[in-house]
Amino acid sequence: MNKHLSPRQIKTIQNFWTWFQDNEQAIYNACKLDINKKEVLFHLQRNLNYVSKRIEYFITNHPQNEDKLKLFFTAHGYRKLFPKMNELEQKTPTLQYFSIQVFITPLNLENPTIPNDLSELIQNTKIKLEDYNIATKKIILTLYGNKNTMQIRKKKLERNAYILLLFTLGEIKCKKHIYDFNCEAMPQNTNGLLSLSELPEFIDYLVKINYSRKLKILFE
Repeated sequence: MNKHLSPRQIKTIQNFWTWFQDNEQAIYNACKLDINKKEVLFHLQRNLNYVSKRIEYFITNHPQNEDKLKLFFTAHGYRKLFPKMNELEQKTPTLQYFSIQVFITPLNLENPTIPNDLSELIQNTKIKLEDYNIATKKIILTLYGNKNTMQIRKKKLERNAYILLLFTLGEIKCKKHIYDFNCEAMPQNTNGLLSLSELPEFIDYLVKINYSRKLKILFE
């Protein structure tokens, strides 16, 4: 039993998984075949809200098995929700149509946990660092996407960009290091721009350089 959760909270998580198992086929058909999708996802969200209104889910194609779907849960890096996330993970039942991942982890191109189309979109998105705060280790950057992807409402565009950052950095690093971002259309000349897929390594480099400078000052 997770000491941070009450018996009632644990029971709520168990109830969520019981409901999910009982309705797995309907959820799969809704997402895969678009059967009663609006109604089914409404009930999925309602039942997840009993666990927490701040835990979000994403359903994607499975990266290795075309007959399955993948269900991600994220707390967007909020540590106060980690006990519930851990309990969700521990209580995950055996499912026929879904693979479950609790916590969104950093992009791994060698052993992908996300579908190929999302991985390709991340690799094809370009970025430019605008600012790096040495004290907070947070960055501001610009994301450059295909011009066609820019022809949507600003709020939805920013939401899509955030999701790309989330699945690139993983939820912990995303919350820790992203202060703000802008969205722009891809310029004709992309010299000097990085692929979004390179962002995790680039942030590690910035943090390492900052740490090395601190050590140098300490020992001078």
